[in-house]
Amino acid sequence: MMWVFLFLPVLAFGFFDRPVDYFGTKKEDKSLEERVKEKIEEREEDEYKRLWEEAQRWFPETTNPLERAFYERPNDPKIIEMLDRFYLERQERAGLLAGRRLERQETREVAIRRKLSGYQVIYFYRPDCPYCRASEQYTPIFAYAKQFLRVDLSLPENARYVTEYRLRGVPTIIFMKDRKEIARWEGLWIYPSERAIKFLMELP
Repeated sequence: MMWVFLFLPVLAFGFFDRPVDYFGTKKEDKSLEERVKEKIEEREEDEYKRLWEEAQRWFPETTNPLERAFYERPNDPKIIEMLDRFYLERQERAGLLAGRRLERQETREVAIRRKLSGYQVIYFYRPDCPYCRASEQYTPIFAYAKQFLRVDLSLPENARYVTEYRLRGVPTIIFMKDRKEIARWEGLWIYPSERAIKFLMELP
């Protein structure tokens, strides 16, 4: 038992030698949440850095030589003059293209009106149908038809048209010539959408 008494001072010294933070001044280790947050921030910073480097590599490809020269020599009056002229000419070309596109649209509109003038158009709808209400604002184009009829299928006297015209739903627009159905549109009508324009232009 003698050896126990010999080692007690050593053990006691080892135990009491440990520092005790009586005043709470010791800084605690970072929590898992803080470490994860730092990792995410580092990853985001790396992502921003990568995007910036890619943008710098793309810069020459997305600018013309005049613009690149202006960034290098922003006070050169000759470059500024040439750049102003370049932008002006490009704006004029854009205006010319827009004008031609408008002329094309107007020509197409005239052709559609001419086509409709030979048709009787029947528009079947119901007031409680959301697609019918949405289509309503696009029906004025049918004012150019030879005859434009609106048929409310919620009325009892119009129920017979469901069978007569084999209607599967509303809205349905039927285009007729000489009392014969030539074409029909089923579902939401939006004009001048490309699909609606194509449909009208392909009417015989």
